[in-house]
Amino acid sequence: MLTTVDIPQADVLWDVARVAEAIARGRVTASEIGEYIGAKGQRQGLYYMQAARIIGLIEIGEQTETAQLTKFGLAFIRYNRADQRAALRRQLLRYEPTRSVIVALRDHPEGLSRADVARILQQLAPLAESTALRRAATVTSWLTEIGLADWREDRLYYCGPALPVQLSPARNTLSFATGL
Repeated sequence: MLTTVDIPQADVLWDVARVAEAIARGRVTASEIGEYIGAKGQRQGLYYMQAARIIGLIEIGEQTETAQLTKFGLAFIRYNRADQRAALRRQLLRYEPTRSVIVALRDHPEGLSRADVARILQQLAPLAESTALRRAATVTSWLTEIGLADWREDRLYYCGPALPVQLSPARNTLSFATGL
């Protein structure tokens, strides 16, 4: 089971990517990162740091709450925009919670509603319904922003690359008896 901080609440994926750039330029605290990525306060800076951690760009020190780049993050800041986009797509296919949402999209060609995505997130982490719905908005924003999913008639559909057969949830904890 994931924790609530493992479900992103930073809505703009490209701003999440800019966290790596901020750290490379010496901004390592939530306040500094929030300011760097666009006049966001400490709280928003922390959300964006946590999101960058979720997709493998950074590590956050437990005691100091400062961030440092991972090996992937170091490579990522050297990529051009097209390569960064491809790298972000790979990371969203690889890491939770986006991985489970993508698997569900693959398994449900009729698409998913935002409430369906929220239920998937609730199966991954202990989220209240209202929190799950807000976080589902973030996850779906990421997937559409990077071209892995598309909204049509209030349903989310997978539109990314063909998925390998072996792509499956990290744990078999997803039960679609909740209405999916």
